[in-house]
Amino acid sequence: MHRCVPVQRLDKKMMTWIKFHFQRYRKLTPWAFCWRIAIEGTLVALIACIIIGFLGLGGREIKMKASSFAFLAVIVAPLWETLVFQAFPIWIARRCNARFSVQIIASVVPFFIAHAFKGVTTGVAAGLLTGFYLAFTYAHWREQTRWTAFWTTAGSHAIHNGIVIPLVFALKEI
Repeated sequence: MHRCVPVQRLDKKMMTWIKFHFQRYRKLTPWAFCWRIAIEGTLVALIACIIIGFLGLGGREIKMKASSFAFLAVIVAPLWETLVFQAFPIWIARRCNARFSVQIIASVVPFFIAHAFKGVTTGVAAGLLTGFYLAFTYAHWREQTRWTAFWTTAGSHAIHNGIVIPLVFALKEI
């Protein structure tokens, strides 16, 4: 029991920061929340990509045509991944009466694992950071309705991928 105290303090400090930082989002309408959280999450992920690139850890080879990859990333992945990595884990966590922070962790962990095998950049930027923003979106709006949670999360994911995918292919050509 004694060993858990630092973890509990860290959890409490982290949740205090998250609540403070994201409080402004909680007052927005679903659509305003959706696009604003997508833009912020994309900027945070892009900053992480730049840092990882400077460290020489980045790089990912995409073996698909740009149009096919874009369709999968902007249409298919947001719908499928919202069901598998946000709706399902958060549903399980909510059924277990888990706190908001645990709901987010329950979503981020499998999202990170699914993206981590694609490289450090994808694992950190897409899996961990974007996964956090998507989990936060779903968990927040799930307090209202499943449908609002689903479409705001899938929409935010589609906006994020719609910005990132053209950048990935543009940088590939450089």
